Amino acid sequence: MPFPPDRPIGILELQYPALPQPPLNAMCSSGFERHITDLRWTSPSEIPANTKFSIVGVNIYRSFDSEYGPFFRLNALPIGTDFYRDRLLIRVSMNENVTKHFIARGDTDPNGLWIFKTDFKPIVIEDSRAPCPDLTNLNVSVTVNGIQSFVASINTKMGEVELSRHATFDVASQIQSPAILPQNPSDIVLATYRYYQEREIPSELDQKTFYRITTVAVDTDTGVLLETPLQRAAEVNNRQIEKLDWIWREAIRRNRWMLDQGGEPIKLFKQKLVGPKCGCYDYSRKQPSASCHTCYGTGIIGGYDGPYDLIIAPEDGERSIAQGNRGRTVQHPYETWTGPSPLLTQRDFFVKLNGDRYGIGPVRMPSNKGMQLQQFFTTSHLDTADIRYSVPVIQTEFLVAPQTRYIVPGEGKATPMMTNDESIPAERQYRHNTVSGSNTNKR
Repeated sequence: MPFPPDRPIGILELQYPALPQPPLNAMCSSGFERHITDLRWTSPSEIPANTKFSIVGVNIYRSFDSEYGPFFRLNALPIGTDFYRDRLLIRVSMNENVTKHFIARGDTDPNGLWIFKTDFKPIVIEDSRAPCPDLTNLNVSVTVNGIQSFVASINTKMGEVELSRHATFDVASQIQSPAILPQNPSDIVLATYRYYQEREIPSELDQKTFYRITTVAVDTDTGVLLETPLQRAAEVNNRQIEKLDWIWREAIRRNRWMLDQGGEPIKLFKQKLVGPKCGCYDYSRKQPSASCHTCYGTGIIGGYDGPYDLIIAPEDGERSIAQGNRGRTVQHPYETWTGPSPLLTQRDFFVKLNGDRYGIGPVRMPSNKGMQLQQFFTTSHLDTADIRYSVPVIQTEFLVAPQTRYIVPGEGKATPMMTNDESIPAERQYRHNTVSGSNTNKR
């Protein structure tokens, strides 16, 4: 009897594994504090297949992009417990000397700006809500030769601080004070601020975080240090509340069977959330160029990851042509669904087999006790002038022959008809045009 799709491991591999097996019962839950996520798992030493190894601990990898990575290891040494708290630590930089960190000095800058960069970033700032709408000088404190200088603005992502070059009026003393700026090269400028210890902190709304947990062990026969391959590691994310039991896992399998039989294969592209900033990014407006062919309007070099093979439910929506202020466009909105993986966001898009591209709208995830079972989302046709039409589809030759369609070599790219199946009596056979529609009930 073959193993279920979620356990593609042979019996021999389970009994005599070449590499240690990953820990079971991996769980991800909120720490009920800001920027804190708790991870739990069962000790890998309790797995019978790991008895031939001397377990050292586990390694934890994290990705802000998708469940496919890229992943970065969080711990410096293997963790020997069954718990890990992932937190974005906040540190304080006290009286950092930024005298030589100015990237714009008013005496040489054409706009007269005074801007310096901090050693650490991103900078942590407090909420600036009423009744105190301006907390700029509380977030970053700057002194010039020991005298307080006023801060005009803060670019938290880049760690850039702009000093005020205008005079300040003190209401209490009714005295107007000139701007405190480092006019002489010998002036000492010190800055005090708070910053995140990690350099790449995504700040997008509804941020998803993905983890993989591997087992680190020593082979008792050879003495070699081994680790579970990342593609076979225990997977968990911050949207998962409980682990699926066999009942709901079977429900997901049946939904997958329906998609295999009548779904539509697509090529999915997921927008990058973190990575090297594109040169088109305008830090003053905090917006990338909408026509950039390097980041495709996302602000991150490359723009999108993919394509990933995915099957969605067939379309069910009206297709029309509408006249707008930009001319005529194709209108084809409809709602569809797919399985729980990969996790979709409103920033993604997909390509159909006919080359049309559709943007993904708001995603609805029915769940049971927090366990993700399906993903319902609205989709709309993208105009050919959309920048996402410039994203290249890698290996486009595979679009003419996906799993639900085949071609005959040397006879073009047309799909031949399924005309006969010798193993099914003629009175029971249903003829179809695609492989997915062939009769699978051979009885």
